[in-house]
Amino acid sequence: MKKLALITCILAAAACDNSKPAAGADAGKAKAEAPAPADDAKKDAEEKVAAADGEHDEANGCIYAEGEKDEGHDAEEGCPHGEQAEGEGALAAKTDGHFGEPFTQKDAMPLAKAVAAEPKDGVLVSGEVEAVCQKKGCWMVVKDGDVSARVLMKDHGFSVPMDSRGKKVQVEGTLTSREFTEAQVKHLEKDGGGDPDKVSGTRKEHVLTASGVLIQS
Repeated sequence: MKKLALITCILAAAACDNSKPAAGADAGKAKAEAPAPADDAKKDAEEKVAAADGEHDEANGCIYAEGEKDEGHDAEEGCPHGEQAEGEGALAAKTDGHFGEPFTQKDAMPLAKAVAAEPKDGVLVSGEVEAVCQKKGCWMVVKDGDVSARVLMKDHGFSVPMDSRGKKVQVEGTLTSREFTEAQVKHLEKDGGGDPDKVSGTRKEHVLTASGVLIQS
């Protein structure tokens, strides 16, 4: 009887063990379901590279990354278009429509006349706002008849309202010409609300580096 009982006990234990998955099988299944650390690291690295490439493209196309940039701004840090300036020079509600520094000249000449005169010193011109940067208001295009000039804010020190299109404007600053790279042309098209894929090549424009702007309502 004792021998029979022992055999019965051994058979029961074996049946119980067969009803559970093997420990090795559980470990294998868990390992298969868990994300591979190497895959996660690779994905994170690819996302960081893509983000860095995007920032690099922004910096390459930024019109303030050279020439008219603030001395404290490093082009490699990216374009300052997305940054809202703080303190003096920041965009603020102006009841008189004046932004930037006060004018030093009293009489404004039409933009077309100023372009024809090719002034070497500062000039105060008048015209109409044709376009404004729709990202921050950090540039605009002023036209007078068939003549136009892109207005860049000196040292990126202030910006203008993005709904200024069609309004009369006076701008004081230095008048030059500048050739924008293809990357900058696309950047400007994007910031102006257009499709950068529809423009290509370099572009030469008249440029007003403005110390002050008066937008007339």
